[in-house]
Amino acid sequence: MGTGQQRIDQIADIEFHGKVPSKIAAYAVATQRLAHDLARELEEGANGAEAAMRQLKGHPLLMGVDVKARAWRVARHLREARELVLGISAEAVKFNLQFRQEFLEAMANQARDTKGKDYKGKVDL
Repeated sequence: MGTGQQRIDQIADIEFHGKVPSKIAAYAVATQRLAHDLARELEEGANGAEAAMRQLKGHPLLMGVDVKARAWRVARHLREARELVLGISAEAVKFNLQFRQEFLEAMANQARDTKGKDYKGKVDL
Protein backbone atom coordinates (compact mmCIF):
# COMPACT_ATOMS: atom_id res chain seq x y z
CA MET A 1 0.00 0.00 0.00
CA GLY A 2 1.06 3.54 -0.62
CA THR A 3 -0.30 6.91 0.19
CA GLY A 4 -3.10 8.26 -1.92
CA GLN A 5 -0.79 10.77 -3.56
CA GLN A 6 1.69 8.02 -4.42
CA ARG A 7 -1.11 5.98 -5.99
CA ILE A 8 -2.28 8.96 -8.04
CA ASP A 9 1.31 9.70 -9.14
CA GLN A 10 1.72 6.05 -10.11
CA ILE A 11 -1.40 6.27 -12.29
CA ALA A 12 -0.27 9.56 -13.81
CA ASP A 13 3.13 8.07 -14.69
CA ILE A 14 1.54 5.44 -16.93
CA GLU A 15 1.74 6.76 -20.47
CA PHE A 16 0.07 5.05 -23.37
CA HIS A 17 3.16 4.68 -25.58
CA GLY A 18 4.72 1.51 -26.91
CA LYS A 19 2.82 -1.66 -26.11
CA VAL A 20 -0.68 -0.38 -25.42
CA PRO A 21 -2.22 -3.59 -23.93
CA SER A 22 0.29 -3.74 -21.08
CA LYS A 23 -0.15 -0.01 -20.38
CA ILE A 24 -3.94 -0.31 -20.31
CA ALA A 25 -3.74 -3.29 -17.96
CA ALA A 26 -1.31 -1.45 -15.67
CA TYR A 27 -3.54 1.64 -15.68
CA ALA A 28 -6.61 -0.42 -14.81
CA VAL A 29 -4.83 -2.25 -11.98
CA ALA A 30 -3.39 0.96 -10.52
CA THR A 31 -6.80 2.65 -10.66
CA GLN A 32 -8.41 -0.35 -9.03
CA ARG A 33 -5.85 -0.33 -6.20
CA LEU A 34 -6.42 3.37 -5.57
CA ALA A 35 -10.18 2.85 -5.49
CA HIS A 36 -9.91 -0.07 -3.06
CA ASP A 37 -7.64 1.92 -0.74
CA LEU A 38 -10.02 4.88 -0.78
CA ALA A 39 -13.05 2.62 -0.24
CA ARG A 40 -11.36 1.03 2.76
CA GLU A 41 -10.58 4.47 4.21
CA LEU A 42 -14.12 5.72 3.67
CA GLU A 43 -15.55 2.66 5.43
CA GLU A 44 -13.23 3.17 8.39
CA GLY A 45 -14.10 6.87 8.45
CA ALA A 46 -17.82 6.13 8.40
CA ASN A 47 -17.50 3.64 11.25
CA GLY A 48 -15.31 5.96 13.32
CA ALA A 49 -17.51 9.00 12.76
CA GLU A 50 -20.68 7.09 13.59
CA ALA A 51 -19.14 5.67 16.76
CA ALA A 52 -18.00 9.15 17.85
CA MET A 53 -21.43 10.64 17.18
CA ARG A 54 -23.15 7.85 19.10
CA GLN A 55 -21.08 8.76 22.14
CA LEU A 56 -22.95 12.05 22.22
CA LYS A 57 -25.97 10.18 23.59
CA GLY A 58 -26.91 11.72 26.91
CA HIS A 59 -25.37 15.10 26.14
CA PRO A 60 -27.48 17.84 27.79
CA LEU A 61 -27.85 19.79 24.54
CA LEU A 62 -29.16 16.71 22.72
CA MET A 63 -31.97 15.69 25.08
CA GLY A 64 -34.86 14.19 23.16
CA VAL A 65 -32.76 13.66 20.02
CA ASP A 66 -32.35 10.18 18.54
CA VAL A 67 -28.56 10.27 18.42
CA LYS A 68 -28.23 6.78 16.98
CA ALA A 69 -30.47 7.52 13.98
CA ARG A 70 -28.85 10.87 13.31
CA ALA A 71 -25.36 9.38 13.54
CA TRP A 72 -26.34 6.70 11.04
CA ARG A 73 -27.78 9.31 8.63
CA VAL A 74 -24.62 11.42 8.79
CA ALA A 75 -22.26 8.43 8.37
CA ARG A 76 -24.41 7.14 5.50
CA HIS A 77 -22.87 9.78 3.22
CA LEU A 78 -19.40 8.30 3.68
CA ARG A 79 -20.79 4.84 3.01
CA GLU A 80 -22.42 6.10 -0.18
CA ALA A 81 -19.11 7.67 -1.20
CA ARG A 82 -17.51 4.27 -0.61
CA GLU A 83 -20.00 2.67 -3.00
CA LEU A 84 -19.17 5.26 -5.65
CA VAL A 85 -15.46 4.56 -5.26
CA LEU A 86 -16.08 0.83 -5.65
CA GLY A 87 -17.88 1.77 -8.87
CA ILE A 88 -14.66 3.42 -10.06
CA SER A 89 -12.88 0.14 -9.41
CA ALA A 90 -15.48 -1.79 -11.39
CA GLU A 91 -15.28 0.65 -14.30
CA ALA A 92 -11.48 0.31 -14.38
CA VAL A 93 -11.91 -3.44 -14.83
CA LYS A 94 -14.49 -2.86 -17.58
CA PHE A 95 -12.07 -0.44 -19.28
CA ASN A 96 -9.46 -3.17 -19.57
CA LEU A 97 -11.97 -5.84 -20.63
CA GLN A 98 -13.54 -3.60 -23.27
CA PHE A 99 -10.13 -2.81 -24.72
CA ARG A 100 -9.35 -6.50 -24.94
CA GLN A 101 -12.69 -7.23 -26.62
CA GLU A 102 -12.43 -4.40 -29.11
CA PHE A 103 -8.78 -4.74 -30.08
CA LEU A 104 -7.04 -7.91 -28.94
CA GLU A 105 -9.80 -10.36 -29.81
CA ALA A 106 -10.25 -8.67 -33.17
CA MET A 107 -6.56 -9.00 -33.79
CA ALA A 108 -6.58 -12.66 -32.77
CA ASN A 109 -8.95 -13.29 -35.65
CA GLN A 110 -6.32 -12.06 -38.09
CA ALA A 111 -2.87 -13.50 -38.40
CA ARG A 112 -0.11 -11.50 -36.71
CA ASP A 113 1.81 -11.65 -40.01
CA THR A 114 -0.76 -9.50 -41.77
CA LYS A 115 0.10 -6.55 -39.54
CA GLY A 116 2.38 -5.35 -42.26
CA LYS A 117 5.98 -4.39 -42.01
CA ASP A 118 5.22 -0.88 -43.17
CA TYR A 119 3.29 0.05 -40.00
CA LYS A 120 4.88 3.22 -38.63
CA GLY A 121 2.53 4.03 -35.73
CA LYS A 122 3.74 5.29 -32.37
CA VAL A 123 1.90 2.55 -30.46
CA ASP A 124 1.60 -1.17 -31.04
CA LEU A 125 -0.46 -4.11 -29.94
